Amino acid sequence: MWYKIHPVYWNKGYATETLIAVINFGFDHLKLHRIQAGCAVDNTGSIKVLEKAGMTREGRGRKILPLVTGWSDNYEYSILESDKRKK
Repeated sequence: MWYKIHPVYWNKGYATETLIAVINFGFDHLKLHRIQAGCAVDNTGSIKVLEKAGMTREGRGRKILPLVTGWSDNYEYSILESDKRKK
């Protein structure tokens, strides 16, 4: 899972609403077993989106994201078809 929202639209719930819809589509229509996502450890906005959408933090990848500011650690998230979901 990957997303990017223009800053004008931050903090309006669009990313969370969209992610929940994509998760439900993946499980309900595509019959997926697992959906994964990740974000830079300093990206508090994305952390909130992933957690509000019901994803679980599973771990941390060290220096895996090549950002303009240099290499960043990444939080790994997932949700399983058997997990409780938001509709």
